[in-house]
Amino acid sequence: MPSLGDFSRRIRRRAADIERNVNRTVRQVALVADRELVLATPVDTGRARSNWFVNLGVPNRSVSEPYFPGEKGSTASSNSQAAIDQAAEAISRRQIGQDIYISNNLDYIGSLNDGSSAQAPAQFVEAAVQRAVNVVKGAQVVR
Repeated sequence: MPSLGDFSRRIRRRAADIERNVNRTVRQVALVADRELVLATPVDTGRARSNWFVNLGVPNRSVSEPYFPGEKGSTASSNSQAAIDQAAEAISRRQIGQDIYISNNLDYIGSLNDGSSAQAPAQFVEAAVQRAVNVVKGAQVVR
């Protein structure tokens, strides 16, 4: 017959498994959210896409130039991939319980989100976040 100590150890192992699975799911959702945000962002010089930053614990408040400067979307793919790579690297370091912040501090990101560019619909940020939420709704527990 199993002892109370055996039961306690099984419960602790199960709790640790749950925490690891939640951490894995949070990381996956953050990756999807970042990717959706980056790819949905209109591109001209690449600056708006390059300014999506992922940071752990506190928001990134910086603004930067494009990873790969260009004109009329010529470097869209390169800037997108660099922004997504930055996010993946940051998200991979997330510890259990740590907050993930995805931010874009350009002074005109709000205007882009309001529909100032013909390349993206208004509220593209909200739509990208909703797509990430849908990933959560479809998430399955990995054992």
